[in-house]
Amino acid sequence: MSPIILVTLVLFQVYQLEAARILGVIPSPSRSHHIPFQPLWRELALRGHEVTVITTEPLNNSSLDNLKELDISYFYEIYKKHKVIEAMISENNSNYDTAAALKKAFLECHEYLFSLPGIQDLIHNEDVKFDLLIAEAQIPTMFAFAWRFKCPSIAISSLEPALQFHDSLGNLVHPLINPDPNLNIEDDLNMSFMDRAESFFYILLYKHSVYNKAYPFYDVLIKKYFGEELPTLKSIQDDISIMLVGSNPLFYNMRPSNLNTISVGGGMHVQAYKKLPADLQTFLDEGEKGVIYFSLGSNINLNLLTDNFKKAIVEAFAEVPYKVLLKMDGQLNNVSKNVLVRKWMPQQDIFRHKNIKLFITQGGLQSLQEAVLNEIPLIGIPFFGDQFSNVNKMVKKGYGLKIDRTTITKNALVTAIKEVIQDPKYTETAQMMGKIFRDEEIPSLQRAVYWTEYVIRHKGAKHLRSPTVDMPAWKYYMLDVVGFLAFISLLIIVIIYLLIKVFIRLVIYIFARLFGKRKPKIKKN
Repeated sequence: MSPIILVTLVLFQVYQLEAARILGVIPSPSRSHHIPFQPLWRELALRGHEVTVITTEPLNNSSLDNLKELDISYFYEIYKKHKVIEAMISENNSNYDTAAALKKAFLECHEYLFSLPGIQDLIHNEDVKFDLLIAEAQIPTMFAFAWRFKCPSIAISSLEPALQFHDSLGNLVHPLINPDPNLNIEDDLNMSFMDRAESFFYILLYKHSVYNKAYPFYDVLIKKYFGEELPTLKSIQDDISIMLVGSNPLFYNMRPSNLNTISVGGGMHVQAYKKLPADLQTFLDEGEKGVIYFSLGSNINLNLLTDNFKKAIVEAFAEVPYKVLLKMDGQLNNVSKNVLVRKWMPQQDIFRHKNIKLFITQGGLQSLQEAVLNEIPLIGIPFFGDQFSNVNKMVKKGYGLKIDRTTITKNALVTAIKEVIQDPKYTETAQMMGKIFRDEEIPSLQRAVYWTEYVIRHKGAKHLRSPTVDMPAWKYYMLDVVGFLAFISLLIIVIIYLLIKVFIRLVIYIFARLFGKRKPKIKKN
């Protein structure tokens, strides 16, 4: 046999052994939840794995023969129908209004998803098999696919995961060290008593709501599609092998985590430089005094902004001596000549231009990562979710300022712009942060691929599972030991008290006997 043919056959056998069938389920209708992990799908497919992804943001890359995508972008229409984003950013809505809008959209999305022929085939066709499930940590119902295919699962999160997933992996959930990102705590490293109390009770109420209300509701919902024999989602979730987290210590407080929680937040989604369109290149080149880039992300469009907000940014940009690239979906009136408005812009390539001096953002994690990677200082205007926490940390670390969107004015924005651009401390801090951010032992994408294939090779990672996952709370917090010590301490105190009491009575008795008044003797005549 020819040596070339022999080597080819050996390589083919190795390929066959290593290739796996992977199902990815990322149903969130938000680009920021997809962008960080799209390179992972691409890389796994290029490495020979058969990858099927259920997504609202398909890559539509015909060159990736091993990548199959089930497009569920209709989820965006469902969220628009129920005005979810409006509910989340409205100043007049309560948390109840937001939760109600989310619940309606959540239910309709599930009804739509599980009515699709492709999804029905995944559930009911016994010939369909997968070796691994990779699912989004924000939507626990999707982990039912791991039970369906009897395969290990990996949770992924583009931002700091919800605390119930940290629970499932045995990670510490501490209200002081890691307060929930949804809490708008200005300085979570130096919290006041009220902040600490709020964080403590928030976690208690959150866990009660999730484990006693939300998960029983999810169980009833998902059994409609997978059958009554489906175990509880909590038990399925507790069997997750590892979690890939798109966060980074630069943007979150350090969390004591187990080996099954891997940070891949080193800008895994950052792409190679592409040449800018000619008009953008010219606009940036002519901005010798500096260019400001303004973007509020993919979820917030012009229609969601108040008239006061739009008036403030238009007037502020007209007053500053800098050019402005303004990414906005919608028509903005009375824009000055130094402002260029576009519905979409190549953000990563724009950040690489030397004339970009400032980025004004809503505080999305990927946008912060891209800005820090390119050493650009920021102004944060948070709207909802973890944006408040992200911007608060940015201000605390010293590479940007925060503006409240509800009270924004032209003067406040102009003052903030001039301070961040003209005071070198913000740029110097951003440069320092960028150097740290780029200094990775292993690139994030390589790390994500390695751990994904690690789970495939070992058919799970139960050896990395923390024993605390299966411990009841009273044992984890050693309440029995604390109670026993408290009982012994109380018993000792009671014994000491009784001994002292007896001793005092004895002393009083002795003194009374020795020194008490004696009756005078009466002489008889």
